[in-house]
Amino acid sequence: MNDIKKFETLNNISVNVFSIEESIKKTKKDLKQIIVPFHLTNQKRHRHVNLLYIENDGIGHFAWIKNLSRLVATQFSKHKEKKFICDRCLHFYNSRERLDAHENDCQNMNKCTVLLPSEDDKWLKFNKYCRKDRVSFVVYADLECVLEKIKDSVEDECISHAYQHHRVFSIGYSVHCSCDASLS
Repeated sequence: MNDIKKFETLNNISVNVFSIEESIKKTKKDLKQIIVPFHLTNQKRHRHVNLLYIENDGIGHFAWIKNLSRLVATQFSKHKEKKFICDRCLHFYNSRERLDAHENDCQNMNKCTVLLPSEDDKWLKFNKYCRKDRVSFVVYADLECVLEKIKDSVEDECISHAYQHHRVFSIGYSVHCSCDASLS
């Protein structure tokens, strides 16, 4: 693994290495293997290969990834159509044009596209709720308060003052795990 950069320079080729990582799917017994980046090249060249690093009994092996989309598409979607996958960050797109636009930014920015808002458009909005991701843990919290009247409240024509105070008398919370109900 330490000689990949040297190999790239000597052979005028760029190499990305991916590895298999096991993650818990729904229960601890149900393990799912996912593909993750292990080594990413600094500069993608005309000749580029993706390799899969597999370790077995302490011995590492490399396998050529001929079609990255076929290898990792099931990690992202259950749909059968072809996905165009960035071999740097594993973001996927439905068209080659969108992938090409992303790859320019991904290579230059190193990780992903960063778009900072301008002064005219500084408020961010999220309206595609169908594209949101589930989180593993959600905390629901609730406060119960008693309204107490404030004595000695000064009334002025120009200034409005509070005449009630919220005093908390109970707090409740619930932790919910979407992966494993026993962790809730």
